[in-house]
Amino acid sequence: MSRPVRLKWLLLAALLLPAAAWASGASETFTRTTLLLIVMITLADLCGFIFERLGMAEILGEIYAGILLGNLALVGIDWNVSELLRSSEFMEYSSELALVLLLFLVGLESDMRDLLHVGKNAAMVAIGGVVLPIVLGLGACAALGFAGGLEGWFIGAMLAATSVGITAKLLGENGLVTTPSAEVILGAAVIDDVLGILLLAVLASVVVTGEVAFGELLWIIAKALLFFVGALLIGQRLMPGVVHVVSFTKHASFWTGFALCLALAFAQLAALAGLAPLIGAFVAGLLLDDMDFRVGEALDKHRLEELVQPISDIMITIFFVGIGAQVHLEALADPQMLLIIVVLTVVAVISKGAAGFMARGKDYDQLGIGFGMIPRGEVGLVFAAFAAANGVFAGETYSALVMVVLLTTLVGPILLKPRLRYF
Repeated sequence: MSRPVRLKWLLLAALLLPAAAWASGASETFTRTTLLLIVMITLADLCGFIFERLGMAEILGEIYAGILLGNLALVGIDWNVSELLRSSEFMEYSSELALVLLLFLVGLESDMRDLLHVGKNAAMVAIGGVVLPIVLGLGACAALGFAGGLEGWFIGAMLAATSVGITAKLLGENGLVTTPSAEVILGAAVIDDVLGILLLAVLASVVVTGEVAFGELLWIIAKALLFFVGALLIGQRLMPGVVHVVSFTKHASFWTGFALCLALAFAQLAALAGLAPLIGAFVAGLLLDDMDFRVGEALDKHRLEELVQPISDIMITIFFVGIGAQVHLEALADPQMLLIIVVLTVVAVISKGAAGFMARGKDYDQLGIGFGMIPRGEVGLVFAAFAAANGVFAGETYSALVMVVLLTTLVGPILLKPRLRYF
């Protein structure tokens, strides 16, 4: 469904649904969540359309819509919307599901041989993209007198996390997922997530026990390696047979269900292995790479992507609105907090941008790779949320760091978009 058509129907639904819900006696929870969902998607589509017309990425408009909805109380509208957007189970699960679907599609569009080809460059970019933000982040915190000790390490770790979802969507919209530079970004982001999880394990052990549990760290590394190797080796042997069996059906809807269940199953396996679920979804997409799909008429990989895309589009919109809703605009009222936000954002941009120059080869746009690594998102927010929940961060610190995540999310696509022509 095209954007103008979808906007028209969503606006109509937004006008009619309140009356319908009242007349039908729908439960309060259902009505509030449904109305919120309609408002979210409608406003996100509208803001995305405006931002596109202004020459910016659509996702920036979706994040901006979340900022508006998450701060309605500042203009006297207190409908508990910010609470629903920031902490409801619906939003939490929707965000996680969105990332699973997005990384599944990225894996489906990627080529295993190309990823292995750029493996060394991806690893170098990922390592640089973790070390530089931590070192510069600790230095900036010390210079500002803002955070020291464990708090500073959590801030550095949060700055090291890359949000692959934001860059992947921009690359996908421009048909550049399979280019060498894009492959380095995606590979580095996956490695970045693994390194981030290991770092979180170390910091979490310090918070809980006061010391580093090396045995637990080694076990996490072993589980990560076993998952990647096991999933790819076993999956490559079993998947052709599974696809052959599923091919007996002629219904495209069956393939949509199969794709969703496969992505969710591998996401859950990754979670059981102590990894981010989105890594499992990415591996699931890779396993379906270069296979022939036939459902009545020939159904190729491109067609399978089209079957899943409408669902992922809606969920990803909800995810980006949720990111924007995490921003507390009142944090900007404190000049000291504003200075901290600006400095940490500059550190975040420079450190990831410099990491792109770790890639070697004439086929790679080093500056573009660095720009593609700039956005922080879900993993960084996990670091911040864990620290806040365990008393490492104060409330204003958490709000400041969410603002840094948002600003990198805004700056990254703005810097990357002009470089895409070099990919």
